[in-house]
Parts: sequence; C-alpha cells; structure tokens
Amino acid sequence: DIVITPEMLGKLRPYQKVNHFPNMSCIARKNLLSKNLMKMKKQFPKEYNFFPQTWLLPSEWDDFKKQFTSNAKTFIVKPEALSQGQGIYLTRKWENIDPNEHSVVQRYLHKPFLIEGLKFDLRIYVLVYGCDPIRIFIYNEGLAR
Repeated sequence: DIVITPEMLGKLRPYQKVNHFPNMSCIARKNLLSKNLMKMKKQFPKEYNFFPQTWLLPSEWDDFKKQFTSNAKTFIVKPEALSQGQGIYLTRKWENIDPNEHSVVQRYLHKPFLIEGLKFDLRIYVLVYGCDPIRIFIYNEGLAR
C-alpha cells in the first residue's frame, strides 16, 4: 500500500478517484484476507463458517498434504500475487502443487450456486464513515460478474 499524500490528491484529475485506504491489503489480497478470516474463525467459529477450508502455502504445506486420503477431494489453487483468474487451477493430487509457491489453496465447492449455469461474484460497495459510533453506508448499486 502507498500513502496518498495531500500533494498527490492535489494532482488528481476531476475524473480520478481514490478507492484505497492504508493497510487495505489486509482484506484486498487473497492470502492476507484468508489469514485474517482464519484468525476470526478460530475466535468466532459459528459466525465465520461461510468460507471453505483454506491453507496458505508454503507455510501450511504439511497440514495441507494430510488432506489427501483415498477419498479424492478437489482443491482450488490460487497464486497469491496474481489476479483475474490467472494461474488458478483445480487438482486432486498434491504432486501437482509446487510446495514452494506462495498460494492460497481451498477445498473446492462441488455444487456452487450458479446463475444461468455460470459461477459469479458479487461486489458491494461500502463506506465506513465512522467507528465510534459506527456509521456505515452501502451504495445502492453493486457489481455482479
């Protein structure tokens, strides 16, 4: 993350917007988001059961490798530093995964919810205006792709 200085703000064109906050990478990068979700799941298991089992490689390689038994499970492997689906693949064999590559690996959902037969993601835009008292605004329009 970079810090947006007043000088940088002064040089923005009228059509340009700033949409990042300091330390936003904690939720914007898939490896850091996964790490933080897993921390929250340990603290609040009932509230944080909405995402699949996740491993961060290479640090959790040994635990991840234990998942491979006679029951062939499918895992989705996502390189931590790529975006827009680049480098993502499915596997049922641990031998197909480079244990030194920094990746987020998750148990693959075999029957995901689909729209017209296609996977999708939803983006909802939220503004946290204040923390004490908490004030949150949700933009009426989102994005589905």
